[in-house]
Amino acid sequence: MVKEMERFAEKYSADPEEVLPKAGMLETGKTYREKKAKPLIKKIVVVLRSVYRAYLDLSRKFSDMQKSYERALSKVNSLTARVEELWSENKVLGEKLGDLNRVEWALGRDTVETIVQGEKSLEEAQRKQNRERKRKIDRGGR
Repeated sequence: MVKEMERFAEKYSADPEEVLPKAGMLETGKTYREKKAKPLIKKIVVVLRSVYRAYLDLSRKFSDMQKSYERALSKVNSLTARVEELWSENKVLGEKLGDLNRVEWALGRDTVETIVQGEKSLEEAQRKQNRERKRKIDRGGR
């Protein structure tokens, strides 16, 4: 379709004297208008409509691509912010790991493991107590 429009544009982009056919010797203005000028104008109108349709399609595609680009840019920005958060968190965790290694070195690995396991057991026992307390409250409310 586009190639056809390009060829038509090339054909009729010359000087109007060359594009419009010359009137015959005994041809009237009305005959010239009906047989030569009107068909040419109809062709031009068809091409203009197809060019306009192509323009509308391209305009819509451009708008869609622009929206898609904006969404992608927004995602990139949010992911960049998330990466920065993770870098900060990673740095803090690295410092804490260094502190834990120092504690293990000072107290001994076995002592630290025993303390950590004891704390985990206490936390689990507290969670069980809280669950039991919630169950009793839920059952009592019925």
